Amino acid sequence: MACGQRETITVSYWSVCWKWGFIPYPCKKTKTEVKYHYDFLPWRTRFSWSPFRRSYEGCCNGTLFAWSYWTWSPFGTGNGPWITYQTLTYFSDSTIGSIGSCPFGNTGAQPVTLSKVAAGSIAPADMGELEHGCSCV
Repeated sequence: MACGQRETITVSYWSVCWKWGFIPYPCKKTKTEVKYHYDFLPWRTRFSWSPFRRSYEGCCNGTLFAWSYWTWSPFGTGNGPWITYQTLTYFSDSTIGSIGSCPFGNTGAQPVTLSKVAAGSIAPADMGELEHGCSCV
């Protein structure tokens, strides 16, 4: 799990190019940038009134980070639930300061593991026999 690793990445963006020196047309360009790579699990959105800003909190290797960035968010952002099943990868222009320790115990390099019978899954018939000690017929 990356927590502030410095990386050189290639970014593509739309720009204006010129044909024959005077006819503008849209074109895609690329450039290389130095960014800081973070993988957050779990993470959540945080409250923000601004229609031009998104705010987040996330855990990386047991440390809690908070960050925000400029973007179009017409209704702002609310306090969302903790997302524990999907890693959020974020590339920052500079390092992000931590705001404390993560409120979850299992936030190491591995994602949070669920028990053998996960919520919403169909377990084999013999699984119930092993955990409960009965045939459950």
